Amino acid sequence: MLRIIGGVLIAILVLISARWFFAWTPPIFSKDAISDLTAVEINGDRQFLLLRGEDKSKPVLLFLHGGPGMPAMYLGHAFQRPLEKDFVVVHWDQRASGKSYRDDIDPALISTSQLVADAEAVISYLQQRLGAEKVYLVGHSHGTYLGALLASRRPELVKAYVGIGQVADMSREIPVQDAFLKTRLSMLGLPESTEISGANREDLLFQTGSELYGETSFTPLLVTGLFAPEYSLSDVMKVRAGSSFSSANMKRDMIDGPMLETVTQFSTPVYFVMGEHDMVTPVSLAREYFDRVDAPKKTWIAYGSSAHFPFFEEPEKFAADMKRIAAENE
Repeated sequence: MLRIIGGVLIAILVLISARWFFAWTPPIFSKDAISDLTAVEINGDRQFLLLRGEDKSKPVLLFLHGGPGMPAMYLGHAFQRPLEKDFVVVHWDQRASGKSYRDDIDPALISTSQLVADAEAVISYLQQRLGAEKVYLVGHSHGTYLGALLASRRPELVKAYVGIGQVADMSREIPVQDAFLKTRLSMLGLPESTEISGANREDLLFQTGSELYGETSFTPLLVTGLFAPEYSLSDVMKVRAGSSFSSANMKRDMIDGPMLETVTQFSTPVYFVMGEHDMVTPVSLAREYFDRVDAPKKTWIAYGSSAHFPFFEEPEKFAADMKRIAAENE
């Protein structure tokens, strides 16, 4: 019996050790599929890409994650399988984010201009590897700040720009959030005199379903991330470090003023995908930005059962919308 117990304990330790270091992406059993988790040198920095699709000749969808420094690759297994039928879905852990985070990254290189240059280099890599002339550029949250800048300046690289949880005016986000949260304090069982600050604002946004509609905490995202095959446990440990580092050192050095005043001219189709309950990037500000956008085609797409993560909260609808967007622009 002791030998059996000892053998079980050793097996458990081996599995834990493997999970700590080992990351992979499951194969796709299709003749022309692509399923690859790889590290690529991007402007002198080693960064990680995940490429998945049932047919590598399909259009490329490049996902720009938010944060800054908060990857989305570790959520991919939970929402993108329907997308893989019609696209090669590419997740990119940006400089100092997720799997790309290292302790020796130069904080001077954490800037909007650097990340946009990195995104252009990623697209160049995808052009060479997949033969894609242009990509569907999908940004989420802070990724929309990068994505709108890139799409407006380099339309020759972008078939269509899709902003999910679109950033519009960062200087007005907190006042809008706080005004909303004050109306919800009593519903949360808190006194109306409760002070809202950086110490509790994000928690209150979660409690009011303004981050994930119908949820009250970060837990669903955390649990989903722990089961991501593309992320070892050591990679998971990098997420918080990369997010903190990127947020502390990010320099927004490409525009002077809010997006809705300075980035309004596009030569490529523009789509805003907004969860109707999103108060992280408030819907009212995104709508104001959308109304100012000048593009050959622009479409507002609302998700009634979502907040800040509609692609994660309503994945089948998001896949159907992206398929329609591709049909409109191919």
